[in-house]
Amino acid sequence: MTAQANYTSSDFHRIRHMYRSSTGITLGHHTKDLVYNRMSQRVQGTSAQNFSQYLDRLVVDSKNEWGAFTSALGSSPCCFFRDAAHFAMLKEYLQVLRTPGALLWSCAAGTGEAYSMAMTAHDALGGDVRSMKILATDIDLSALAVAEDGVYPADRLRHLPQQYKEKYLVRLACREEAYQVVPEIRRMVSFLPCNLAAQELVLKGKYDAIFCKEVFDHFDPATQQGLVGRMAGMLKPGGLLFMGETEPGLGGDQRFEHRGEKVFSLKPHFLGGAPQG
Repeated sequence: MTAQANYTSSDFHRIRHMYRSSTGITLGHHTKDLVYNRMSQRVQGTSAQNFSQYLDRLVVDSKNEWGAFTSALGSSPCCFFRDAAHFAMLKEYLQVLRTPGALLWSCAAGTGEAYSMAMTAHDALGGDVRSMKILATDIDLSALAVAEDGVYPADRLRHLPQQYKEKYLVRLACREEAYQVVPEIRRMVSFLPCNLAAQELVLKGKYDAIFCKEVFDHFDPATQQGLVGRMAGMLKPGGLLFMGETEPGLGGDQRFEHRGEKVFSLKPHFLGGAPQG
């Protein structure tokens, strides 16, 4: 067992610096104990004698351990239908749009958000989703792995509407109660690791709707502004940007119109995120 006595303030500040350099996310000073709880398992799992030795190894180690490092510090809960009002707005938007080939993006998908979007889209379009694509990205590789499998214990589904649970999940024949998302819904979603603070996002296409929730408040103001610009450049005119309840919003940003509930639409005359003459 790694004793907390071997976890120093210097270790914590090194972890904060390395995590920020890797992800762009700043860990608050109040997270010192949380960081210890999450990272101690990595230290033990690599047989390092202490945090300092683990971090020294991490500097020269392969990208595999970097992925485990960022995943350990990530916070990607299984959030099916987090903020029901947003999914009601997405459903209404897709019903008006009536585009089977719509393109949607879940920026910080965790393990449940992209499937929540897929179920909503399937319901909104009466199953006519033959060419719809949903991109699910996250910096947390372990969350993406869980989502790709699409298997969840019953206690992770408590916010899933009952009619969706009955229609879009199947009970698995195993000792503990567990369910898997049906293939038709899983096929709608593609998963890709993504660092939203990277200089370039290797993503293609223009999106009809982007869920970028509980993301902005992890970044400093300059990174937030850059990210908003990227989102604007990747939305179709009239496309929707969904943000988290605790995030600052886009008040005063002339590229967007506020639609309520921390949802914003790109104004048609701001094609590509920049004013058009």
